[in-house]
Amino acid sequence: MFSYPSSSPSSQIPAAESWLKFLEWKKYFGDVIYLNAMGQHIVVLNSYKAARELLDRRSIYADRPKAQMASELNGNSNAYFNISYNDRWKSYRKLSHPAMHKSVMHKYWINQENAASDLLRALFESPEEFYSHVQLMPGRAIMSTVYGIRIESAKDEYIVMVDEFTALIAKYAAPGSALVNVFPLLGYVPSWFPGAKFKRVTNHLAHLARRMREEPFQHVKSELAAGTAEPSMTAALIEEAGGDDEHVMWVTGGMYVAGAGTTASTLATFMLMMTLYPQVQKKAQEEIDRVVGANRLPAFKDRENLPYIECIIKEVLRWYPVAPLAIPHRLMEEDYYEGYWMPANSTVMPNIWAMSRDETMYKDPDTFYPERFEGETGSNLLDPRAYVFGFGRRVCVGLHFADDSMYIAMTYILATFNISKLRDANGIEIEPSVTSNAGFINQFSPWQCDIRPRSSHAIELIRSYHST
Repeated sequence: MFSYPSSSPSSQIPAAESWLKFLEWKKYFGDVIYLNAMGQHIVVLNSYKAARELLDRRSIYADRPKAQMASELNGNSNAYFNISYNDRWKSYRKLSHPAMHKSVMHKYWINQENAASDLLRALFESPEEFYSHVQLMPGRAIMSTVYGIRIESAKDEYIVMVDEFTALIAKYAAPGSALVNVFPLLGYVPSWFPGAKFKRVTNHLAHLARRMREEPFQHVKSELAAGTAEPSMTAALIEEAGGDDEHVMWVTGGMYVAGAGTTASTLATFMLMMTLYPQVQKKAQEEIDRVVGANRLPAFKDRENLPYIECIIKEVLRWYPVAPLAIPHRLMEEDYYEGYWMPANSTVMPNIWAMSRDETMYKDPDTFYPERFEGETGSNLLDPRAYVFGFGRRVCVGLHFADDSMYIAMTYILATFNISKLRDANGIEIEPSVTSNAGFINQFSPWQCDIRPRSSHAIELIRSYHST
């Protein structure tokens, strides 16, 4: 039998920050919890052990449930991260994995370095707008890599429409956010019907989704035809796919949506932690100064010699997981796990937040402490990258790209800037006012901090390194 809350009514499923409630229930009901939402079987996995055994090792968990607001009603059901486990998905995987394999990441480093250089220049020129600058950096790296498109500012049409789409999905894909996710038949209600606001939202989402995947793809196609295309992943895939343009369009169209917002949220968390923990910032800067020196910016070749930077990346990912419940899986046939029977068609939700707060693995898990990953003891701790990027055949295909983007952005910032709390007229530190905008994607709302170049030499580095 399952462990489940008494009578397990759907009313017990919280609409906001459900991962916290699931973590609380773990104390009473264990690692695997069963819920019933109006007849929909839901299985919550509260431990890495359970998620690894079921999602990593058993292919019957590789499917996705039908998500009405997130995919079915907005014409995005064929997106890589939404699509069912079928032949089309296998075609996507065949196209994307060679292009995003760790062994080829070095081909994209120049785009990430250029995006990080643009970030430094923006932070220097308008540090008070740091939040929007940090949000833009991953999108710049992705658009130049995937489409060969240079993004000039946050007002670029590609950025505006994708950010709007991501914000709406984050709002309406969260558990309990829309009744149509529980009652799919509501999807047939006309948009003018009272209470059918969700239908108008999905119509707008469908319009945005179509533009996001078609417009940059057609841009590359036109450039290829004219012989003026910049090197890009899309251009390479078009040539390799042998005419299967539609699948290439869907694969590349999902990469910005899946990667930009999540990586940006992680970088924002990093900025907040550097604001709140100056001793961590100082230790990281000392490591960079010792390994890299003062005459250049950090490079990817330095990474293996910057172990404390690796600790910071791990701790940022662990302390504030971007997708605390990840994207749900669907169990394609009944299964058993440690005496639990799980019915077919169950929606399986890996609770990433619970894994990041596992006290048997991480001492004082609510504390931000990169040193936990140092030395031999730290190397034996579970690397958060083992769970924050998903599981099994549904693991994020862009995980290595995202990891490299985080590394280069963080090291560039640490090498050139000091980040601290603001001070009042009397020189007293002002605690930043921070709120968490919890949803399908976790992110902090903007806050204020003081960002200044570390030295006049740092200013020279910022000015001398620029996009090519």
